[in-house]
Amino acid sequence: MLADIARFLLDILGSLLVALLLLRAWMRYIGMPSRNPVAMFTFAMTNWLVGPVSRVLPSRGRIDWASILSALVVTLLLVLLMRAVVGVAIPWDFALLAALRQLVIWGLNVIVWVTIIYVVIGWVNPHAPFAPAFEMLLHPLLKPIRRAVPTVGGFDLSPMVLLIGVYVLQMVVARL
Repeated sequence: MLADIARFLLDILGSLLVALLLLRAWMRYIGMPSRNPVAMFTFAMTNWLVGPVSRVLPSRGRIDWASILSALVVTLLLVLLMRAVVGVAIPWDFALLAALRQLVIWGLNVIVWVTIIYVVIGWVNPHAPFAPAFEMLLHPLLKPIRRAVPTVGGFDLSPMVLLIGVYVLQMVVARL
């Protein structure tokens, strides 16, 4: 029972941290202003880890390598810790592959959660101060879908198509 609780807590806390790190890299890639409330929260929650890494591995262009490397290292540590809690030792090469797989799954989960929040904000309060952040995050993903899938009766179906695509990708990655 204690092993299950430890795995649960590691999974929740680790996936939240990795999600914030990936969200930070995503925000940097799309050029989100740092004064945005979502960006301010994300940076505040991850600066303790990304700050020291960025001194060693500075960002080049739009890619935030420090956030990506931090997310990979945290994921690798979590994979190793979860295996240790269960009592299973794994070789480093397998651990790295498992960490990459888990990182991709968590990255896809970030897209799912950002999409769900975007849709809910659109229904509840589309003029909320953080609504533009979610629009900015999803615009590059929704734009090609919106060109292919027209609105039906005033409803934008592109978030639903994006979610279906992400879930299919998660199934493919989970089978690897």
